[in-house]
Amino acid sequence: MASPKADLSPLTTAIYEHFEASARLIRVALALEWTIFSRFIVGVLLVTLITVIYLLLTMRNARQPLVIWERLNKPIIKLFRPWIFQYLLNNADPYCQSIDLRIATFSRGFCTGFMRDRSRTRNPFRSTHAAALTTFAETIGGLALMSTIKPKDRAILISLRMEYKKKARGLLTASSDFTPPTFDIGTQEIETEVVIKDRMLDTVAIGHFVWMVETKEA
Repeated sequence: MASPKADLSPLTTAIYEHFEASARLIRVALALEWTIFSRFIVGVLLVTLITVIYLLLTMRNARQPLVIWERLNKPIIKLFRPWIFQYLLNNADPYCQSIDLRIATFSRGFCTGFMRDRSRTRNPFRSTHAAALTTFAETIGGLALMSTIKPKDRAILISLRMEYKKKARGLLTASSDFTPPTFDIGTQEIETEVVIKDRMLDTVAIGHFVWMVETKEA
């Protein structure tokens, strides 16, 4: 039986072979490009994984949350910063695991975060429980304060007061903007305020916290 090429003219045969060779060349090029691309992706993921493990091991006992947050501001790693930071925060303060909290922005004296609505944090009225709001506010306010003190200093919560403005439902955001005073060696009381808002930007709660700060370095 004659092959299909035998019935074609020489010009048509040449064109057919040209396209056939081009198709093979394209397939080889795509296979090579995919191999290089896949190796690059695997390499990036491997380096990222090693870096994440290193950061988790070296910073799990760190006492300066702002330093940790800034060290996580690296290419690729920054994409996972909220989850890595939350893991480290839960390790330092296990009670934070009772709420679904993520830190959004963090700088000296300023911290914002959001809390997702979960069935475990609701009250019988299907709104966020007051205790969950208090934990949320305390965490955000504590981070804002801790970002302003030195490594050897200590801060302990001694008093809190919550104002509940309306029922809290859905995704909530909290912010604390703290302007640090001049810390003198010794102990002094410092007040911070945290405002919690809902999706409509309505204030649902305001937290007032008093901390006893022990300053060991001037």
